[in-house]
Amino acid sequence: MLALVAALIVGELIDSIVNSATPAARRADSSWLAAVTPVVASSTSLQSTLAELRSLDNLPSCSSSGCQRTTFDVRLADLQNGTAADLAALAAIRLEPPSARADQLLVEVLHDRSLAVDLIAQAVSVLLGSASSHVTLARAQGLLLAARAQLATSDREFVQFTRRLPPHLGGARLRSSVWLVDPKSWNRTGVTAWAESLVASVPLQSRASIALLAVSTDPPVLTITGDHPATTTTTTKAPATTTTTSTTTTTIAGSSSTTSSTSTTTTTTTTTTIPATTTTLQVPPAGSVSVLAPTSSLEIQVVVANRGNVLAAPVTLVVSLNPRTGSGSPGSDTVRIASLAPGAQRYVNSKEMKVLKGSSYLLTVTASVPGWRTVRETVVLSVAS
Repeated sequence: MLALVAALIVGELIDSIVNSATPAARRADSSWLAAVTPVVASSTSLQSTLAELRSLDNLPSCSSSGCQRTTFDVRLADLQNGTAADLAALAAIRLEPPSARADQLLVEVLHDRSLAVDLIAQAVSVLLGSASSHVTLARAQGLLLAARAQLATSDREFVQFTRRLPPHLGGARLRSSVWLVDPKSWNRTGVTAWAESLVASVPLQSRASIALLAVSTDPPVLTITGDHPATTTTTTKAPATTTTTSTTTTTIAGSSSTTSSTSTTTTTTTTTTIPATTTTLQVPPAGSVSVLAPTSSLEIQVVVANRGNVLAAPVTLVVSLNPRTGSGSPGSDTVRIASLAPGAQRYVNSKEMKVLKGSSYLLTVTASVPGWRTVRETVVLSVAS
């Protein structure tokens, strides 16, 4: 009985202390809550992005290569970047929280959501980068169930966070933040169904393909000998227009001393259409010889393209020029491209390489991406005397 009375007295004292917070303390608490509210709202909004990721029906129906996979990857990147940004935004708040425990709980909410997204990304990587197998599905299923556990924990922690806020902050009225909106879709049956649908989706399966669309020289090749036509790559700049406006003012003197002069202004507008320009580069056919005019140096021009549906990073181009006849010296150049988006291509110009007139060279160009099949083109160059 005495213990019960003591507990009631202690509880009343605590309530009295909390409710008697000074106006300055209340303002400080309100300032902290105002600072963290946008962070909470940002985290809550990411749940809809996760829902879009789970629904393959929301992916665009399009004909361009890799667009569905690109959309899927963008959604996943939005989740990863968003959860990381929320953690950073919370850490940047330098205001004193109402209680250390409330602050810690909010940190745990955001951390667990970020961890869940990382687990989902790992599962997606396993599913979209491998052929279907029981081992693949089982591993992905484990990762997705672990992500579900983190999401459930984060939702519970958010409820605890609101309960730790002082009554004068109205924690109970703080907008709820829930990521596990549909728990059934995240149970074992739900995640297995999602994993199987990802594996079965042909547009989402990773396709890694790098290609050399053109290999040429500067100065340009004069002729290409051989029985087979070269493969060409054509780029066209759309027509454009330029408009020039000129204004001419003419003053006519009066006919007498009592008649004032008059002036007329004429504005002339001229529109000129610039026709489309087309540039064609080529990959000379195997067994051919590309003949150049007499020169002592040249540069190699290469067009490399990502024909897959995933980011190519990094892309390494190696250009080597080795003499076949004559006494010329070999030359080489390495160009690294940080990344190449699906469907994108890049024009690359090598450094200048020395050649001898009357000599023949073997030009080799390779393009490689870690984990992808390396592509190579070889061209025989002949420099005229």
